[in-house]
Parts: sequence; C-alpha cells; structure tokens
Amino acid sequence: MKRKYADYPNWERVFKKEYKNRYFDNSDFKGNISLLTAVKVKEKLVVGDNLVILDDGFKWIEIYPENNKNIAISVCINNKNEFLEWYFDIAKDSGLTEQGVPYIDDLYLDVILTPTGEIKIIDQEELQEALNQKIITQNDFDLAYKVANNLINQLQGKLDKIIEFTRKYLELLSDSKN
Repeated sequence: MKRKYADYPNWERVFKKEYKNRYFDNSDFKGNISLLTAVKVKEKLVVGDNLVILDDGFKWIEIYPENNKNIAISVCINNKNEFLEWYFDIAKDSGLTEQGVPYIDDLYLDVILTPTGEIKIIDQEELQEALNQKIITQNDFDLAYKVANNLINQLQGKLDKIIEFTRKYLELLSDSKN
C-alpha cells in the first residue's frame, strides 16, 4: 500500500513549489486542506486525452475530510485558476505526520470528476493487482469499491456545489500566509 503525502516531499517533477496547510472547522467542512503551488516544474504532467494537470504556476488543492478517512481529494487548477479535475483517492485511512502534513494510505482505486460533470472510476487494474499480489486484503479491495460507489452516488448532480466549495477554499488558502 502506498502512503501519499499532501506536500509531495519527493516530487522530482517539480523544481520549486510552495506548500501551505490549514485545518478548518466550520459549517461546511471539517478537516485539513492544503495548497501546493508548482512554481517551476521540470516537465509537465499530462494525463488522459492530453490534459495538462501540472505546469509552471499550476495549483493543487488537497482536501482531507475529518469525517471520511477513506477519501482525499486533489483538485488540479491551471495558471488561470480554472479547475481541470477533481481526483478522489480512495484510502484505507488518512492521518497527519508529526509535522502536521496530511497523508493517506492509498487503496489504488480512484474517481475523477471533470469540469463537465463526467465521473470516471479508474485504476481498477492496479487495485486487482494489489489484491493478487497480497499487498491488500479482500476486505481492503471490497472497501475500495464500496467507498468509490458511495462517492459516485454522492457526486451525481453536485458539480455546481463542488465548484463553489473549491473556489471558496482556494481563495481562503490563497489569502492566508501559512
């Protein structure tokens, strides 16, 4: 199982980055939200049908809900502050390092929400391979699909609310000093 950290400590693709994390506890969210800005990258990150999700000046918001330790959300934002995708990592668990950096224990399966409202489930083969190699248990495998299917049901028809939520926290993190 892979452990992923919100500050991407060993990200060789990025020469220079800025990172900040804040804990929020308000009426619409409780948990940690991080903002990672790729000031200068070694090479672009391109996914799918030539979608660039990382380049100079791009931002990633990392959202770690306290009430759901089984998901972490990465929102990819270009240098014009346009949302490119919401990438939901399905996790066995999440937590904080001693330094306060959020992390997840990744269960390989992922859900993507596009700015057009399309929802995709990806990396099913990685999940199956992890089970076959006994990296995860059958319970972990079942949990990944249960969380992903529940998430897909929750996302249906909520794009406007998700955009509004993301924009709010992007502004709050962009305005904060730490």
